Amino acid sequence: MTTQRPASLPEGVGSTALITAYARAQESRRSDALFTDPQAALFIAAVAGADDAEGRLPRLGPARDDGSSALWIGLYAYFAGRTPFYDQYVEQAAAAGCRQLVLLGAGLDTRAWRLPLPSGTTVYELDTQQVHDFKNDVLARSALTCPVERVPVAVDLRVNWLEPLRAAGFDEDRPTAWLAEGLLMYLDSTQSDALLDLITSVSAPGSRFAAEYFNRRSRLSEVPISDPADQAVAELFVNSDQGGPDAAPEKWLASRGWQARVRDLVDEFAVQGRPVPYMFEPAKPDPFRVLLTSAVLETLSVPPDPGVLLAGT
Repeated sequence: MTTQRPASLPEGVGSTALITAYARAQESRRSDALFTDPQAALFIAAVAGADDAEGRLPRLGPARDDGSSALWIGLYAYFAGRTPFYDQYVEQAAAAGCRQLVLLGAGLDTRAWRLPLPSGTTVYELDTQQVHDFKNDVLARSALTCPVERVPVAVDLRVNWLEPLRAAGFDEDRPTAWLAEGLLMYLDSTQSDALLDLITSVSAPGSRFAAEYFNRRSRLSEVPISDPADQAVAELFVNSDQGGPDAAPEKWLASRGWQARVRDLVDEFAVQGRPVPYMFEPAKPDPFRVLLTSAVLETLSVPPDPGVLLAGT
């Protein structure tokens, strides 16, 4: 029997980053996996210990590998279900000539390792120094080699992150693929506008942008709860949801010169052959919708207001 140790979050590493990695590790073990993330399980083992005697991932807060939590079934479907959309976005952006990929709030993302990115691609991972330290320490013990240039950039996304990005080698004259996976929910409308204005101001024509967009704020009453760990995470997610942009994603992006395409997460589930969890059930009155959005920059818009900084995660 394998002995597990109690989970203890590393200093400065948020639970959201870890349970997102948990979902990717769990998905990677399926016979019908939508993707494979070899390093995801390493992050979980570093925090929560080894698999249990049945070979299941150890429990980590609401994340559990036994199907006992309706909340985790929904969150797992969300985290795993959006991943192929963003993977395809990154690969299509690379095929279109984007050789800079900027991950805003990168967390424990491993796309620099696991996607077939072209030679000459640079992946800039923006997050706090504590997240980078934990991630680098775990990955240093992995036998896998990163095939492209990966540049961790230590920033606080609540202040101006552009200068550290430039100092790390970012070239605003080259087309860039920007990925804000799981970010907009932590921003209000003013902060969302400031983020997009800043990105637009340093994006060459042909650059790309992707993020998910909630049609409305989440509600605690519609989140299934199994135990106190579920309750704590549900409250964290709901209380952290600041609403994101005011306008619909197509209109919001078009106002800055971006042409967007939008896909409902429920439609992704259908393509993937996966069931729709209760929290995303479209037949409910006023359903909660996750709109996966990608866009291409056609024209440059107005420069950002230098007095408005991004505050968020």
